[in-house]
Amino acid sequence: MKFKTWVCGSLAVAALIAGCGGGGGEGLDANGRPIGEGTDPSGPMTASFSSIQSHVFTPVCTACHAGASAPRGLRLDAANSYAMLVGVASGGVPALKRVAPGDADNSYLIHKLEGHQAVGARMPLGGPYLDAQTIALIRQWISNGAQQ
Repeated sequence: MKFKTWVCGSLAVAALIAGCGGGGGEGLDANGRPIGEGTDPSGPMTASFSSIQSHVFTPVCTACHAGASAPRGLRLDAANSYAMLVGVASGGVPALKRVAPGDADNSYLIHKLEGHQAVGARMPLGGPYLDAQTIALIRQWISNGAQQ
């Protein structure tokens, strides 16, 4: 019975820790890699939209970018992220698309992830930030045409 109490208490603490604290890199380990990447049932992260959604947007970005109060109206949940990213002018720099298919260097998403954005803070807000390998896969997806 003590074990059951310990497990339930541990799960409750984990649920509290996982809540949105206004950014802070929830869903990332200390190296900036998505938590659970090695054990995720969808397998290792690849340069495909579905993989990026399941490894980055859903576990990391939706801590803040979800629902009606999402910053700049950018909702990155599975139902909305593609339509709100690809080919859409960024709210911070309207001359840049959030994701410009085939042009990662001129995609505002990359600017925000790499920390060379003209407006606002690097994402995820407050870090830890995505590691270079994860950003490289997002860059590759964009460079390959940002297909859904």
